[in-house]
Amino acid sequence: MNPEEAITLEEVLNSLKEIASKIDEGLEKGTFPEVTRSYIERVGRSIKETLNLIDLLGRENTVQSPVSASGRSAMYNLRRAFYTVLGRLVREEGVNRTRSVEEWKKAAQKLIEFINNLGIRESPTKIVLTYEIAQEGEIKYWKPISADVFCFELESIREVKFE
Repeated sequence: MNPEEAITLEEVLNSLKEIASKIDEGLEKGTFPEVTRSYIERVGRSIKETLNLIDLLGRENTVQSPVSASGRSAMYNLRRAFYTVLGRLVREEGVNRTRSVEEWKKAAQKLIEFINNLGIRESPTKIVLTYEIAQEGEIKYWKPISADVFCFELESIREVKFE
């Protein structure tokens, strides 16, 4: 494919937004046959969820775990990612390491409690933690804002019989 002909992510996202808008408009006006309405609604929801996910994963100021085998391993991987990001922030932006680690520990404890309460400790998980650089007086530090926890649970089990 010629590089000038390559489709960009922005073009794909704009197309998806346009499709989601047309689906919403069609549902509102009732232009879809009733027999397909629920399927069209599901497609619209799926497109919106995909757009939200792409936005979230591409956001700046995040620390992300990869999709991990369990909630516990996602926390382990998130911790490693945090210290990598922190090292860069200390060097490049003069962030206070000690204060940032204190903030991380509070956030990590809250995430662990959340994961345990949901019962997803052993489910495949990805965590995206959004942060800001806060300042108190002369001290700049890493401060968590929110976390999105993706849990990939088994949807169903289907049996195939061989006779």
